[in-house]
Amino acid sequence: MTAGDNSERQRLFFALWPPADVAERIAVVGRALATSGAPVPRDKLHVTLAFHGARDAVERRALIARAERVAIAPFDLVFDWLDGFDKPRLIWLGLSRPPAALFELAEFLRADTLDPRAFVPHITLQRRAGPITARPVAPIAWRAREFVLAESGAQGVPGGYRILARWPLAGESGPGENVK
Repeated sequence: MTAGDNSERQRLFFALWPPADVAERIAVVGRALATSGAPVPRDKLHVTLAFHGARDAVERRALIARAERVAIAPFDLVFDWLDGFDKPRLIWLGLSRPPAALFELAEFLRADTLDPRAFVPHITLQRRAGPITARPVAPIAWRAREFVLAESGAQGVPGGYRILARWPLAGESGPGENVK
């Protein structure tokens, strides 16, 4: 691979992916918004824990090794707050009372991240959306039992999502389902 060649690089991020029934309830909230934004499809709804950007195979293995050292117990999430980011024009669903374990997991996985921004746990509901007034919404709860390493695009270029590996949080039974 030559300098600047992205052919062997993957855009990687760690995330919490909601179960299908929870994702559908979240998608309903996004579709019901009276905005001109583009709703995020149900199968792409997730909480990004750490965005690592375009990484090569050696760097990917280092991220996998880090993930295998996670020793955080499952925790409950209650998404009950609607808000937005003016730039990049997103509307998102967040938590009015995020659990400490969520921040602990994100901090551990964010080591060597390319994202210098503070961690704001959220699920993007719409992109290219106008401003929104922050407000509470009916709570949607789920128990985070696993986290994933996902790819967003190929050859270092943004694109569709693909889950590469899954790890159960500590205390959950069964080995992680890793595709690597």
